[in-house]
Parts: sequence; structure tokens; C-alpha cells
Amino acid sequence: MSEVTREAQLGWEARIGRPAAVAAFLSAALAFASVLIQTARIGAPDNDRETLVLFDEHHGDFFASLGLQVVSYFLLAATLLYLLRATTYRRPETPKFAVGLLVLAPLLLGVGALLNQLELNHVADQFVSSEAKGDAVEEVLVELERLAENLIDDRNKLGGALAQGGTLCFALSFVLVSLNAMRAGLLSRFMGILGVIVGGLLVIPLLPGTVVQLFWLVAIGVLFLGRWPGGRGPAWETGEAVPWPSAADVRDRQSREPPGAAHDDEPGPKASAEMPDRPASRKRKKKRR
Repeated sequence: MSEVTREAQLGWEARIGRPAAVAAFLSAALAFASVLIQTARIGAPDNDRETLVLFDEHHGDFFASLGLQVVSYFLLAATLLYLLRATTYRRPETPKFAVGLLVLAPLLLGVGALLNQLELNHVADQFVSSEAKGDAVEEVLVELERLAENLIDDRNKLGGALAQGGTLCFALSFVLVSLNAMRAGLLSRFMGILGVIVGGLLVIPLLPGTVVQLFWLVAIGVLFLGRWPGGRGPAWETGEAVPWPSAADVRDRQSREPPGAAHDDEPGPKASAEMPDRPASRKRKKKRR
């Protein structure tokens, strides 16, 4: 049993729910802005040579995009930590090491991305300062491409390894938090499965995972604010693990509910209004006779 009382837990969730929703929205917005900078300002280079030239020409844009992405990582971790705490209260068997994963994930990703960026900038400076740069002869361009490929392959891989570790931490966190939150009734089946899919796409990018992740973040922010269409699951109000009602459950409950009070009362006033008229009409007929 948790030492925190139900009233204290629900009060904490009510206070922190709005900041957690803001964190989810901001995480989605900053991640989108980061991708937008890379797409609009930097573009997609065709080969390693163009990549290094772009790195050299757009140092500021790359660092701006990186900074937005790192802040987005920390906000994402805060969002998942809020959901994890609410889930753990209702479902104590939720793996506790998920907290450590969410603490490590943004740190590893942030440090790894920064080291990787600095190393690529150094390699780009080496490539741009090479004596062969500027010649348009085809043979020289081939040599430049080979040089760029060698420089990229031989760079320090520590940053990339740390970033991969952070990505794995986030992927496992998405799976653990989404599954347990769904079982606790804090997420619908759709949102729980979608969170698992986001975690899988972080490791195996078969689909545009960024788009799915942004949609999940916006949806979870709406849920935290209590603006979910049709209302949130009862677990949010009871503080206990209550399954989120399915669409079939909602339809079945509505079919079993008696008609509304307004509907029941409608015949009453009409009957009461009509009943006095009948005796009165009979009295008037007697007087006429």
C-alpha cells in the first residue's frame, strides 16, 4: 500500500496536471520547430561532402535546432514522469526502474547530441580547410567525397553511442509507462497502444515516428487537462485502477440508463393540466341543462 493518501495523490495530480500538459504541448512544439529548422534552413544533403559543407555553413542553425530538441527531451521526460507517478499509485507493480530510465534518457540524448554535433563541426572544418576544396574537376570531387566519407567514419563515436543509449531509454520508457497506464485505466486502449508504437518507432523507424510522437504528446496534454472527448476514465477520479470503458461499454451503459428526468416529467404536467379541465367541462354542461 502507498503511504500517500488518496486525497493527497488526487490533489497533487490536480495541481501538477496543468504544468504537465503544458510540458507535453511545449515538447511537441519544440520538436516540430527543431525539424522545421533542419528542413527549411539546412535541407537534406545528397552525400557526405554536401553534409560537411552544410555543417560548416550553418553552425548556428544546427546548434539552434539541437538546443530546441534537447529542451524537448527534458519536457518529454517530465510528461512521462507525471503519468508514471499517477500510474504507480494505482498500479504498484509498475516497474520502478522506469523512473531511472526517464532521468537518464534526456541526459544521455542531450550530452550525446552535443558531443556528436561538436565532432561533426570539427570534421567539417577539417574538410573545408583541405587544399583540394574549390576545384570543380570530376576526379577531385570524387576524392573530396572519399575524404568526407573517411572523416565522418573516423570521427569519435562516443556522442552517437550516448545518443543511442538515450533513445533506447526513452523507447523502453514509452512502452512501460503506456502499457501500465492503460492497465491502470489512465489511458484508453488507443492511447496506450499508440504510446507503445511510439516507443517501437524510436528504435525501428519504419514510419514517420516524429509525427506519431507529436500527435501522442498533444493528445496526452489534452487528457491531462481533463478535456478528453467523452471524459477521462474513472481511474482519474477514483485514484484506483479502474479499466477505461470501451465504446461498447459506454453504449451498453447508456442503453441501460432510464430516461432522463426531463423526459420522465414531460407527461406529468400535461396530465395534471388536462385532468382539471374534464370535471369543469362536465359542470358547465350540467348548468346548461
